[in-house]
Amino acid sequence: MQPMTQLMARYYAVNMNEMRHFSDTRTEVGRVRFLLADRCVQLVAEGPGWQHCSQHGSLQEATQLLAFLPQVPQQLYEESLDDLQRRLAVEQAA
Repeated sequence: MQPMTQLMARYYAVNMNEMRHFSDTRTEVGRVRFLLADRCVQLVAEGPGWQHCSQHGSLQEATQLLAFLPQVPQQLYEESLDDLQRRLAVEQAA
């Protein structure tokens, strides 16, 4: 089982009906959140004058979509991926 799959399984085992913030990146140009829910990942991104919300089967799918959202500035994209990687490292070390 891949580390990300193990991590997702651990979250589902805790409470399958609860939405949990996994990563929340805020910059002066916008905000990106990855939320874990009942066997899905919700991507919520927003900035001045725009907002996006979508559900995905994995963190990988959500980050791939984030890369293609034209409203997301490069700085916000890079910082959100850095935050997500740090959070994954912390969770995998636990």
